[in-house]
Amino acid sequence: MRIEKGSDITKNVKIIEWIKNEILMSISSLFNLIFKGVKPIDDGLQNAIANIIMLLYLLGKRLGISFDEIDHKIKEKAKEGIKEEHSIETWFGDLSKLEKYMDNRE
Repeated sequence: MRIEKGSDITKNVKIIEWIKNEILMSISSLFNLIFKGVKPIDDGLQNAIANIIMLLYLLGKRLGISFDEIDHKIKEKAKEGIKEEHSIETWFGDLSKLEKYMDNRE
């Protein structure tokens, strides 16, 4: 069976649209959970956040960005925030923690 190249493009566009829709629904779900006041240990909250991160990785892949490139950019953004003394870093040290976590993954 021969698959036309145009059908690959169509499939890619369809999956990108599906991912975008899933991201919006997952963000909505996350915001609803936060609004309800769920605890950080709540499985639903963890699932919503993990789903958003996974979907964003998949969207990047569909748009031609590798998972490694995304990870590299996350590390760059963390370093930039540390250097610029972003509030989340100065108040909580979260960007340093993220940078250290990303370094340990490699």
